[in-house]
Order: sequence, then structure tokens, then C-alpha cells
Amino acid sequence: MSRKKILVFIDWYLPGYKAGGPIQSVANMIEHLKDEFDFAVVTSDTDLHEKEPYKNITSNKWTTAPDGTRTYYFSQGALTSKALKELIYAERADYIYLNSLFSLKFTLLPLYIRKKYLPTRKVVLAPRGMLGQGALNIKPGKKKTFLFASRLIGLYKDINWHASTHLEESEIKGVFGKKTKVITAVNLTAHRTPHFQQKVKKENECRLVFISRIASKKNILPVLFALYKLPSEIKVTFDIYGPIDDAAYWQQCEEVIRSAPSNIQISYRGAIENAQVQQTLSTYHFSVLYTQHENFGHSIVESMAAGCPVIISDQTPWRNLAAKKCGWDVPITDENKLFEVLKQACIISQGEYDEWSHSALTFASGVINDKNAIEANRSLFR
Repeated sequence: MSRKKILVFIDWYLPGYKAGGPIQSVANMIEHLKDEFDFAVVTSDTDLHEKEPYKNITSNKWTTAPDGTRTYYFSQGALTSKALKELIYAERADYIYLNSLFSLKFTLLPLYIRKKYLPTRKVVLAPRGMLGQGALNIKPGKKKTFLFASRLIGLYKDINWHASTHLEESEIKGVFGKKTKVITAVNLTAHRTPHFQQKVKKENECRLVFISRIASKKNILPVLFALYKLPSEIKVTFDIYGPIDDAAYWQQCEEVIRSAPSNIQISYRGAIENAQVQQTLSTYHFSVLYTQHENFGHSIVESMAAGCPVIISDQTPWRNLAAKKCGWDVPITDENKLFEVLKQACIISQGEYDEWSHSALTFASGVINDKNAIEANRSLFR
């Protein structure tokens, strides 16, 4: 029996890494399901905010990865509606799988082509958190106008939606109506076997890390202000990793960083590739992501898989973490609580820290090996 063919559209894909979670979500899905489905990926030949094509790839033709996955890397000039139409016709896929709500070239054009020329072709669209309130509050006027117009013309009519959580399912139905067809399937994580590695943790000393895109949505500023309130006897190292997605927001952060007290050492370490994330996380005590919204948060699971408990907001699917002793999910509106949690993380002793580190790793292992999540992702293409 031949495998169903899934034609995946995504703005950025491997070997890219600067666009963060969506790349990992798609790559992990393919890694888990490639023996059951025939995946082919259509993407751009550059990483986020880059102009030079990836090295060792050929643009504007199909290339095959060692795992058998085919990828078509479009150069900017070659990515036209005609080229997309010809590619979609030639592939004759059973499903078109889209990974953005607002992408012109990798969502809206394929949807238009499907609607006009191939109306019976099945489509699954993963909004990747773009319908969360925190995400919609960024440039809200443009987004509300677009969503109203798209509903008016039926752009998203007769498709299935991929929600990563039940919260995202309610967000999708809140915008497109209660009868919208939504399949909830949590994002899959990379295959790995987490192992415990003890880190020296002294009282009143702490190594914190942030690994994500740098943008207002990721909410670094409140973390900086909370750290500056810590008493002078507490010594903190806070390293920031990730591509600068919002230069104006990062400039605000830099201005605040320049006024850091002597007991708070803050450094920007640049963007790192996915292959470096686990080793990097294993050298820190806690990972911080006080985000305005995440529909999943791969860096959160990656952190816990490295035995690195997390300090995050309550705007992610990962809740009640303190009860599990693998981190804290702090209300996004309570910066005093954020300060208290950061202080607690700093003063924690070696024995207590080891317990939390073990608990984080155990929690992550359960997420990574969740067979129900794999089955839910299979159901997207049935």
C-alpha cells in the first residue's frame, strides 16, 4: 500500500534555525512519521533575515535528504504563483500542510491556488500560535482587518486546522466559528534519551539562560527589571541566545542592560543552531522565557530535557510546574511574582536544585515519549 503524500509549505526549514519553533515542529513530525507518510517540503533557500542561500543546497529543484525527505528550496526570484501552481499540480499530494496564518507565499498563495484550481485537495493548516491573544495584540489593526476579509471571501473554508493544544483549538474556533474543523495534536519533540548531569549550584548564585527569538512577544524586559531588584549579595549570570527579530525592541533591552548592577552579568551570545541547544542548556541552572504567548514552546521542553528547570509565563501550555518541581509558570501580569521566583531560584541549595533538575528531566521524558501525541499527529492526515 503506497504512503499518502504530504506536501508541506513552510517559510523557513532545515538547515535553517533562526525562525525557531515551527522549523522544529515540522522536522520532528517528519522524523516521527516519515515511515508512514511521504513528506515533501517546500520552503525558501535562506534562513530568517538572511540574504545568502544555505550552503550545500541547490535552489529551485528537489533535493533528497539522507532520511529520504524531499525538499524544494525556492530562491526569492523564482517563487511565483505560476511556479507554485506548477509544483502543486506536479506533486498530486493527498494533503497540503501549511504552517503559518499570514505568510503570503507559503500559505495564502497555496490556499488561493487550491481554492481556484484544486478545491477538492485536502488542506491542514497549523497557525503556530498566531491566533493567541498575545500574538494578535502585535499589530492588531492589520491582523483584524485581514482575518475579517479572509472570512468574508472564504479563504479558509473547507480546510482542517491543526491545533497544538486544546487552548489553541478554542482560539481557532473563537476566530473562525464553533463549527470549524480542528484536530488537536500536540507538537512532537525530537527523539532523544535525556540523562541527568549534575551542575554545581551554590546558594545566592545562579546561571540563567534565554534561548529564543528576540522580539517583544518574548518579553525579556520584565525579566531584566526583576533581576535588578535582587539584593546585592545574589550573583547572577544571564546569557541571551537567539536571532534579533525585532531590532527596536532589542535596542530597548540593550539600554536597560547597560544599567545592570554589578552583581548581575548579562551577555548576548548570538543565535545558535538547534544541534547546539542541548549542550548549551546543560551548563545553566534555569531557563527563562516570560513570553506573551506560546502555542507549544520547544525551548521549554528542550530546557527540561537538559535537566534545566524553567521560569516561564502562564501563557504557554505548560502549567502548574512548581507542583511538579520542574519550574514555575508565573502570571504574565504579576511582575512581583516574577521577582520572587527569580530570587527563589537564586537562593536554592545544591540538594534542592538536584531534586528540581531531576524532576524537570523526568517531566520532559514523559513529553518526548508520549505515544498519544504521535497518534494524534497521525490523525491529521486521515
